[in-house]
Amino acid sequence: MAGENLSRMGAAKVQLIADQHGNQVIEKCPVSDVEYSFYEHAADPLCGVIESPRLLHADTHRRSLTLEYVPHKISQEEVAGDDILNRLSRLHDYPAEPGWIYHSHTWSESALEKSLSLLELPVRAEQQMRCFQQAGRVLFSQEGLISGDTNAGNWGRRENGDAVLFDWERFGTGSPAIDLAPLVKGMGSKHSISQLAERYCVFATHSAAGRLAREIALAKAWIVTEVVLLLHERKKSDFHRYLSWYREHLPGWLDESITLL
Repeated sequence: MAGENLSRMGAAKVQLIADQHGNQVIEKCPVSDVEYSFYEHAADPLCGVIESPRLLHADTHRRSLTLEYVPHKISQEEVAGDDILNRLSRLHDYPAEPGWIYHSHTWSESALEKSLSLLELPVRAEQQMRCFQQAGRVLFSQEGLISGDTNAGNWGRRENGDAVLFDWERFGTGSPAIDLAPLVKGMGSKHSISQLAERYCVFATHSAAGRLAREIALAKAWIVTEVVLLLHERKKSDFHRYLSWYREHLPGWLDESITLL
């Protein structure tokens, strides 16, 4: 029995279904090469570092994955907790295997300009977004592993309490800030961003909190471009709701956060 599509932004269809034994499982189809490769090659080596749903079956012809159903949601407050920061720091420290397939994260000028044409922000805010984009290269030149999509909706908890991160279609390499930015509620403030950077640095002692806070702010701005373009290109129903929210909150956030650059 097929259920509703649980995907909010992804290209693949995600359904909660019953397997032949009547157990609830997740079927995701068609998945990207990045996510298919993650479950085939990276999930097992990384299981001692960060938990992902158990792979029950992979169909290479349909490009489908049948995955463990993780029943309990994790709140926005919980994803910024020490347990998850610790797990993410261990992922970020894990050496990237050259044979794995990675999503290529970038922030091109053309992508920014397309998102700005959709957002229709005040001129000052547009100029500030261009400053963020020009400084944003530092996010993508780093070599540590990242999930690429750590928002609260991609976390769940098993019956035994384990925190599990699913949706690995943006698995790649880059700054830890890319994974930390979604843990800050909304756009965040300079204070909340700096506080998260400091707490993360307790687990990742090689990081400098000031530099990381700057990169989290850059990642926050970059994610705006990513979200707007994804929702627009995939014709998602949330598109106009997000546009309205960004138009209301981005200008003030940019005025405050530009001082982090």
